[in-house]
Amino acid sequence: YLLQLLNGVYVLIFSGLKFLLLVVLLIAARPSYASNGADNWRSKFPDMKFVGGGVLTMLFMDIYKLNLYANEGRYSGHNDFVLEFEYLKPVSKSTIIDASINELTKPDDVTSTEIKFWKRILDKGIVDMDAGEVSSMSFTKTGIVTFYSADSSTISFEAPKFAKSFSSIWLGENTSHPRLRQRLLG
Repeated sequence: YLLQLLNGVYVLIFSGLKFLLLVVLLIAARPSYASNGADNWRSKFPDMKFVGGGVLTMLFMDIYKLNLYANEGRYSGHNDFVLEFEYLKPVSKSTIIDASINELTKPDDVTSTEIKFWKRILDKGIVDMDAGEVSSMSFTKTGIVTFYSADSSTISFEAPKFAKSFSSIWLGENTSHPRLRQRLLG
């Protein structure tokens, strides 16, 4: 290859086989949307369609984009739905869990035993997230929550009260983020 200055910009010039090798490497290295672990929910819920989306902003910082998907694009807490998070900045697993537990303890009807159990669920399902990474959670009408992430295996729990309480962080009437809820619900 040759590094050449062209109109004030350095350009790499490749010859023959080196160019072909570069093209093959670029094609092989491109992200594959279909193989993204966070996207695996799409094969299990093929009728899910986009309902709404918004950005969670804390202290003037955009943390993640959040999208809601539901059957035929109509959300009901009594049917299956998916929340998909695209992180806009790095957030550690412990920060995500601590923020979730903080929200989950707000209702008066939550016991300390439930919180301990829910923290174990979150510890198994949540991973560190970097900017640009996507994670998803599906919620079924029977109370099964499944965590999807590109960096870990899919993990499911049957915990109806956790499912309702956890999804209420964003979709509940008493959410701490009413504008985000409004955008999610369309």
